[in-house]
Amino acid sequence: MEVNNVMIGIDLNRDGSQLCFYDRAGEEAVSVPVRAGSEQLTFPTRLCMVPAENAWYYGIEAEYFAERKNGILLDQLYDLWEEGESIRIQEKEYTAAQLLAVFLEKVLGMVKITRPSLEVGCLMLTVPGLTRKFVGTIRQAYEILGLPKNRGCIQDYKESFFVHTMFQSQDVWARKTGLFEFRNGQVQFQEMELKGRTKPVTAYVNNRGRRPLSGNPEQKDQQLLGFIREMLGEDMYSGIFLVGEEFDQSWARESVRTLCKGQRKVFAGSNLFAKGAALSAMEKLEGSHLKGFQYVGSDLVRYTISMELQVQGIVTVYPLIAAGGNWYDTSAEFEIILDQQEELTFLVNRMHEKARKKLVMPLPGLPKRPGRASRLRVCMEYETAGRCRIDVEDLGFGEMFPSSGKIWREIMEEQS
Repeated sequence: MEVNNVMIGIDLNRDGSQLCFYDRAGEEAVSVPVRAGSEQLTFPTRLCMVPAENAWYYGIEAEYFAERKNGILLDQLYDLWEEGESIRIQEKEYTAAQLLAVFLEKVLGMVKITRPSLEVGCLMLTVPGLTRKFVGTIRQAYEILGLPKNRGCIQDYKESFFVHTMFQSQDVWARKTGLFEFRNGQVQFQEMELKGRTKPVTAYVNNRGRRPLSGNPEQKDQQLLGFIREMLGEDMYSGIFLVGEEFDQSWARESVRTLCKGQRKVFAGSNLFAKGAALSAMEKLEGSHLKGFQYVGSDLVRYTISMELQVQGIVTVYPLIAAGGNWYDTSAEFEIILDQQEELTFLVNRMHEKARKKLVMPLPGLPKRPGRASRLRVCMEYETAGRCRIDVEDLGFGEMFPSSGKIWREIMEEQS
């Protein structure tokens, strides 16, 4: 593989992680095994620090060096990253972002990448779910690695499922597509559905149910069979994916036979999310495969936020936040000059709708100044897909009208 402008997908999970890269020649996402010649794709999400060497090791090596070299094993990394917590090792404080950057740097070594800022075209990290703290950790880790926002990306498992599915032949996703995920002695079912009445065509991935499975193979097969019948019902599915290393066709014989009925395309494997991440990295960097489709996930911002501003003497509606992006990639910062107003008015309209609603944000205590002598900095940032925080700071206007230091905050809750 040529190490230049590489498109990488990493599945980061509490139980284990995987790496894929996009192969331009083969036009496909390729999983990288833990060792050359091995079929094992998943490695432990762990780090080990060996004080005697002042060196870090990851995955299987981390466990080995912890046992043989008196290394300090970090085996709760995912929880630490998710909560954004720091940890002290040998009298030195490491932030969650620093440890994630170390882990990612080690993982990228699997494909001979030693200078991520120069060699990585796009790195897509996919995780089961995202919070504001987790996103902050990932963003800071990307900064440490020298990856700007447009080359260090994030998405959850559902979006990776959508992207991976849409890169299959159309007979896989022509109708509904189902995903059975096996993890921690349970099976979870999700379905993807396309709705073609809008342009672009919208895609939805929804959780449908979850069920514990027995350790007994025969009982497990019957339990899965019952779950399959309950989840699929009479609906038409063109494709079914079975993912997770806990799934094995040797015990799921009757379940697999049932799934294969009705000309459904059925696939089993453990690397769907990593491949979906690598395909997303390719799409963001240089692709157009998903043009005409809009993934509508739980992280999607569904409202456009605008303001009426006077630009060169003409009043115009100026967009600030555009609907259609994920909340963790959506923000705005700008400065405006007031003309004796004591409030800000935002225009809000839902995606695919023209009607606008007004949100008025009062600015109590704003100093009395002549017209166009109050300059404000406005920062808009999403805390969740439906919750936008607006911070407004009084900057004053030059030496004649110094800043009052006042800051106002408004929380905009989007209605479902």
